[in-house]
Amino acid sequence: MTVEEDQVLLSLSGITKRFPGVLALENVSLDVRKGEVLALVGENGAGKSTLIKILSGLYSKDSGEIRVRGKAVDINGTKEAQALGISTIFQEPSLAPHLSAVQNVYLGRELVKSVVGKAVRAMNEKEMYLETARLYQKFFPSVEDLHRPVGELDALKNRVIEIVKALSVDCSVVIMDEPTAALAEHEREVLFDFIRLLKAQGVSIIYVSHHLRELFLLADRITVMRDGKNVATVNKEDTNIDHLVSMMVGREISNHIVKEKVPLGKVVLEVSDLNRRGVLKDINFHVKQGEIVGIAGLAGSGRTETVRAVVGADPIHSGKVVVDGRPRRIRSPRDAIQAGIGLLPENRKLHGALIELTVSQNITVASIKRILGQRFVLKKRKETLIAEDYVKRLGIKTPHVNQKVRFLSGGNQQKVILAKWLFTQPKVLIFDEPTQGIDVGAKVEVYNLIAEFVRDGGAVLMVSSELPELMGLSDRIYVMHKGRFVCEFSREEATEENIMMYASGGHE
Repeated sequence: MTVEEDQVLLSLSGITKRFPGVLALENVSLDVRKGEVLALVGENGAGKSTLIKILSGLYSKDSGEIRVRGKAVDINGTKEAQALGISTIFQEPSLAPHLSAVQNVYLGRELVKSVVGKAVRAMNEKEMYLETARLYQKFFPSVEDLHRPVGELDALKNRVIEIVKALSVDCSVVIMDEPTAALAEHEREVLFDFIRLLKAQGVSIIYVSHHLRELFLLADRITVMRDGKNVATVNKEDTNIDHLVSMMVGREISNHIVKEKVPLGKVVLEVSDLNRRGVLKDINFHVKQGEIVGIAGLAGSGRTETVRAVVGADPIHSGKVVVDGRPRRIRSPRDAIQAGIGLLPENRKLHGALIELTVSQNITVASIKRILGQRFVLKKRKETLIAEDYVKRLGIKTPHVNQKVRFLSGGNQQKVILAKWLFTQPKVLIFDEPTQGIDVGAKVEVYNLIAEFVRDGGAVLMVSSELPELMGLSDRIYVMHKGRFVCEFSREEATEENIMMYASGGHE
């Protein structure tokens, strides 16, 4: 056995997986070495999620071989995966928000102890707390949060608790699926330090991310997948972002983020002195026809709260919203729709799309009156034709408009939500994290759709944690800190350094 073979913890060869009508994985082979970060990249639909679920025990392979420390194994469930030392942190939060960190870490596998003199067993709360605290203190020195409901903690601490949960089963391989989703820039840096710590301790990490810049900070090697196959595995030093993108999509993509100059018209949206006690303070901004205005800030700064307040999803205590020169009283999203404002929310599955409904139902739901006939009977044929038109115009990849949205990729779900709002004929579209969790090819398509909307006279307000995205698309950028707008930059003035200085309170 060579030195390299001796270092291989996990290897896959010839892994194939079929679903009805779909070959999800075809002859996939890769290996994971001890104490390395292996990045796994590819467009949505490339097979990454299927591969992760096979390793996690959620799916079974149709053919091929999995070896752990050189021994061939079958993984028939999550407990078997964990027993083999494989733990997975999925992109979607898996913690129960009303339970504490300790309760979440041991949920479903609680430690028990015998009660002296009684024929009963009780949970060993002390031992569970001590073990959780031991692991948690590898990342944070204080353990005061361990008894609080995790729903009260920030996104970074929730991510760390998920890592602790994975480590608590004595794992040697941790799979992280989009671990930085919903984290601010400075929180990502903290998480990266945690990952380097795990690596130094000999833990191997399979790291799945659409944020290609992250890979060059963390990964040792990068495996590229496309159409259910692994295209290549390369050392980080032997590649670059453009090379990775071309391997992922099978074609060259340049100028990922381009905002063409569009003549600006009148002010379409103006917000004055908007306040929400304890959350937002004296918010003032405006957006013109043909303009993309960005909002930057760290997690918890009030970015999402601002756009939710504008569309009536959250209450406000004072302030004025003017649309097209007309003051509007917006107390609910329905009022916002009637005023000509649409919001594509950060959590598209929870707040943006009705994933158990069809593509056509999702596209028309916000303006259902437009396809009702006499006696409020739905004109099904009209709904289908409208949906098919938007599917064609926006390039939504779906077998038909009666497909449930939950079966679409993240990028196509985002396009369906955009189609829904375009059908309302809005004056203003608000995007909260427009490309979160979607692949690089779909990102370019979403950017082009945003550009087309403003080119046709629309106005866009956009929240994004991706500063290159924000700077590449926006004509102006407002920076938030502690519920206030603290600075405004023109496109020419905006740099990552000065945005972060104001966002982090360095101006104070």
